Amino acid sequence: MIAKFCLSAAELDRMLAAASAKAAELGLAASIAIVDEGGYPFRLHRGDGAGLMTPAVAQAKARTAALLRAPSGVLTARLKDQPELLRLTEYLPMPGGLPVRYENSVVGAVGVSGGSPDQDEAIAQAALDALG
Repeated sequence: MIAKFCLSAAELDRMLAAASAKAAELGLAASIAIVDEGGYPFRLHRGDGAGLMTPAVAQAKARTAALLRAPSGVLTARLKDQPELLRLTEYLPMPGGLPVRYENSVVGAVGVSGGSPDQDEAIAQAALDALG
């Protein structure tokens, strides 16, 4: 039998609160998605005034980071040499998705949409920082 780590509801709530606070600090209306290691939703928050597409984009960024076990933005460079990667799954090669790691394992990911690539990553990083 294999034991695996999983984010708790309290940790997910802390991550979402920290990311929402960072978005507010930056003056952004953003959507924030947190997924498990397989890219399936744990939490989705659409901030007041966030664009209609931002929830789907945030979820896609989070899913990409979870499945790649790397930031979603790294896929952009790989697509130049391997465009077929986009046919494998619903990857979104845009910055703003970061994997959540615990003891050398990816246990989930967070994705953000609503700002510039740097702003989205800063919001996602705030969610990771909430875990300590």
